Amino acid sequence: MTNFNFIAELVFRYGVMGCGKTRDIMKNYHDYIEKGKHIKIAKPSKDTRGDTKITSRDGSNLETDYLIRPTDDIYQIVKEDNEKEKIDCILVDEAQFLTRENVKQLSDIVDDLNIQVICFGLRSDFKDVLFEGSEALFALADRFEEITSICRCGKYAKAVVRLNNGVPVSDGPQIAIDGENKVTYISMCRKCKKRVMKEGLNIWNQSMNMIMNQMMNHMNMIYVDL
Repeated sequence: MTNFNFIAELVFRYGVMGCGKTRDIMKNYHDYIEKGKHIKIAKPSKDTRGDTKITSRDGSNLETDYLIRPTDDIYQIVKEDNEKEKIDCILVDEAQFLTRENVKQLSDIVDDLNIQVICFGLRSDFKDVLFEGSEALFALADRFEEITSICRCGKYAKAVVRLNNGVPVSDGPQIAIDGENKVTYISMCRKCKKRVMKEGLNIWNQSMNMIMNQMMNHMNMIYVDL
């Protein structure tokens, strides 16, 4: 029976690489468990890092209940599980890799089954283009929450640079998993990204190190004056 005292929402929590999205999922998971809630973990099958687990950068992981493929009817799968035991919330990692149809089905889970669905993912790719799943979530979600991160210059990090063997690249497929095939990512503000793509990563790093050294020297001078 639907609980009309609680109105479920489709929530999209987004941020850049390394902002702590997976850590946030794990925190939410344990919070729900401590309150005696029935929680399910999901992620798209396109996320091959960690196989069937969601994995944070500190090595923590959780086994997924649903590995969502583009052709899956996730609504029907969840509906059948919910009939066996009421599901309170579904936490979805790497939601940017979902298809628009996947996201629509998640919205049906919220509206028809009154199950809270919280999606975590990236907003845009290394070319500053929205992912399909993110675009669909911005269109369909009830609520958006940004998980913030800081660029080395001190501004909020809103962009990501893809490195291939340590070299910034501006071309390539939209999906390339961090840590696979010598691909890594750095999150930074828009202005710093433009500088990196124009001047190179080494010059930007040298500039940031110089700024940090100047700041430390200034702080030391203030400390001595005190």
